Amino acid sequence: MSIRRKPGDWVWVKAGTGFTDESNRLKVEIQDQGCSPCFLCNDPECTEWDTLWTEPDPENSNKRHMLCHVAECEMFDEKQ
Repeated sequence: MSIRRKPGDWVWVKAGTGFTDESNRLKVEIQDQGCSPCFLCNDPECTEWDTLWTEPDPENSNKRHMLCHVAECEMFDEKQ
């Protein structure tokens, strides 16, 4: 079972997770922009979050990048 997450939580994801604008930042914050059931795993309680924002990118004027459609089963508490 994946961990239940909530808006404002900071989590780690692996490179290539979700739809993104080519960021190499892997620490992301869940936004309160809606969610839906996960279709990646068999956990009926797993949630796919619509919008997440990365930590600021110091190599790109501290820009934050958006990730879309990331499921809880793709999130980690520590860097992978």
